[in-house]
Amino acid sequence: MLQNDAVRNLQFDSEIRVAQQNNPEPRVYDGPVSITSQPNSAARIPLPLPVSTVDNNFSTTRTFSIPMTGYDFLTDLPSVHIEQTFELNSALTSVSSENRYVVRSPLGDAVYAASESSTSNNRLLWGSARPFQMHLLDKTHQEAMLFRKQFALGSICCHPKNLEVWTMPGNLLGRIVHSPTFFRPTYFIQDGVTGEPIFCIEGPEKSGFCCFCLPKESFFRIHSGGDLRASIDHKWVAGKSQYTTNIYFSDSKLSAKERALILGAAFLLEYMYFQTRF
Repeated sequence: MLQNDAVRNLQFDSEIRVAQQNNPEPRVYDGPVSITSQPNSAARIPLPLPVSTVDNNFSTTRTFSIPMTGYDFLTDLPSVHIEQTFELNSALTSVSSENRYVVRSPLGDAVYAASESSTSNNRLLWGSARPFQMHLLDKTHQEAMLFRKQFALGSICCHPKNLEVWTMPGNLLGRIVHSPTFFRPTYFIQDGVTGEPIFCIEGPEKSGFCCFCLPKESFFRIHSGGDLRASIDHKWVAGKSQYTTNIYFSDSKLSAKERALILGAAFLLEYMYFQTRF
């Protein structure tokens, strides 16, 4: 579905892993066999969960575990990096196409492939303020998370800018809600069950209402109770000749759910402040 090299490599590695498994011996039947159903070639067989066999030095007290759900792949990662992939038709036309992203680990391997789903009319009329759904596929080729952004037209729209984080089969993890302020961009990450705020996100000063006042390289603090839990920045990477949105988890005790909500917040900030294509 996605036509970029990183996702093709992710799929290629997974297919090699499945091909290397021992195939069972064919079953031979002595008597007559009655066929009750036709084979379904369209059914998608989930790939096995990839287990890393390479040691790394992220932490001397690191405990290894096999992820059982899509957002569990974020567990124990000190940071993740969101890279946008660009397509030729988007560069040659005046209307941007649906965005594609790759979420990478610090080692550079692809953790998720993100694909936007939106209408061409919304992209033409509303630009980066458009509503959309962002589908995140994990290494097993299954949909790990779904981000849903509602329509919000910058600062002049009274409707708050927010994004919902869902997991299959329809569980709401939480919301990222914008809080209009005069001095700096402020967002709250809310729990999907209780609705209580978990984290507060604060951006640069003197850019509260203006979505276009932020420089391309910006820094956002994520804290709770005055303690820094994580941070999000948008920086230019000279080696890749593009900007990337980076998440650094300052608190190693963050749960996989909390990391997934912070990842959703990074995508919301990407659209609110750093998308320039209309």
